[in-house]
Amino acid sequence: MRLRSLLEMPGLGLTLVSGRHHLDREVRWVVPTDLRDPRRYLSGGELVLTGMMWRRAEPDSDAFVRNLTAAGVTALGAGDHPEFHTVPSDLVDACRRHDLPLFAVDADVAFAEITERIVQRLSAGRSGDLASLLDRHRRLIAADGIGQILELIDRELGMECQVLSPTGRALRGSLELGEEERAAIVARAHASDRLPQKVTLDRHRCCSVFGIGSTIHTGRFLVVGDDHTRWPPERRLVAEQLSALLMLELDDPSQRPAPHVELVTALREGRVDAHLLRSAGLPADGPAVVIAATGEPEALREAVVAEALQFDAGAARDPLRPPTAAWATCGGETVAVLAGPGAAPEERGRFLAWARRCAAVLAGAHPGGPGAVGVGIADPVRSPDGLRGALEQARHTAALAQPRPGRIEVAEPDHLVSHRMLLAAVPPDVSRAFRTRVLDPLLEYDARHRSDLLPTLRRFLECDGSWRQCAVSLHVHVNTVRYRMRRVEELTGRDLRNPLDRMDLALAVSLD
Repeated sequence: MRLRSLLEMPGLGLTLVSGRHHLDREVRWVVPTDLRDPRRYLSGGELVLTGMMWRRAEPDSDAFVRNLTAAGVTALGAGDHPEFHTVPSDLVDACRRHDLPLFAVDADVAFAEITERIVQRLSAGRSGDLASLLDRHRRLIAADGIGQILELIDRELGMECQVLSPTGRALRGSLELGEEERAAIVARAHASDRLPQKVTLDRHRCCSVFGIGSTIHTGRFLVVGDDHTRWPPERRLVAEQLSALLMLELDDPSQRPAPHVELVTALREGRVDAHLLRSAGLPADGPAVVIAATGEPEALREAVVAEALQFDAGAARDPLRPPTAAWATCGGETVAVLAGPGAAPEERGRFLAWARRCAAVLAGAHPGGPGAVGVGIADPVRSPDGLRGALEQARHTAALAQPRPGRIEVAEPDHLVSHRMLLAAVPPDVSRAFRTRVLDPLLEYDARHRSDLLPTLRRFLECDGSWRQCAVSLHVHVNTVRYRMRRVEELTGRDLRNPLDRMDLALAVSLD
């Protein structure tokens, strides 16, 4: 439970003295103590209650608070001292100095009563009752069933939860998580072989991640604001039942509606019309973008398409409401049609950035695996007649993505007029031979001397041959860049001042 919950519990007798900005810190347990140094009895996350019997002089307060901070204590409650009617100013100053939240304890409330009430709130004593309560509330899974079930869990057990998409989008829940925290959580979940997993957010906060769905790598995640490794079996059972309920409520992305399958089938056969678009829930006019994804594994391919279609063009849309899009997998490829505001030409840049972000996050679900997924995004069209051509453009673009093993690459039609189109037409063994012939001398030199010739060459080319810009980006002296580039010329036999030689190096690096 969080510190702010203590202030909301009637009759608890706690008054906040300092540390209001830390009210979201988590309390794991309650420990009453009057030891001068109680660190050996603390493991972090506690609310410490003290009668201040350790205080003999003002400097004692700083030493006591410093010990609590070193142990990772969440907050301090002070009171119940026969000589002090208020918290001494030196203790208040020490807590502010060490950034430890401080509560004053009402003299009429015993430490035992505070401890009992908070422990009761924290304990899983009602977990067994809640399991049957969840059964009785299965019928609540209707229009907003997810929200009602999560509110029930929070109210009955104090388990704040959040449901996240595979890329970290917040779907439902009361657990407050920032964008960076959500990104860290899904990254840890994708990198794990099994769930649940404990994720430490900072010194005072951690959470537990449970899987929702048949595969942890492309399903959704249930995040509970607590450390599941400290739970009794009953509380763990509640979280597992909650995951099962959420799996029933959330749509399975792999189960596509029949109108979506019909639309994609017709699109692949070149017979799309306005009626099929409207049947799939899409407008028959206005901009539309076609997406084609190829490669394996299929579940990962479908996940990146489904998440990319969740692009929000600025409207405050319910994250669980389906986007204005239709997609399905047919014949070894996943095809999607995105309509509405997200398909507008002026949103093109933001949509591409969002799709690439989704690809980067989901690539963590398949690091170094044997498969690879290429995603091609066509230019917007404004009528059903243009969708067939857009599909062909998306397919060609996906073919040019050329993802490495374990990667997901998103390409756009601009690649059709770049050197990538020429490279895609070259047989792979010829490309490898060219790259080996040009770059192997650099790779061997770097391996033998532990140098950075190839990374420096790559950055030099990215900086359009600017010595100074390259040096600044690498945090080295400009003479260091000049020396390394002279060595590159000697080893490769290319002159960086010659445009054709520089093109050879740039093409070889692009194949690396």
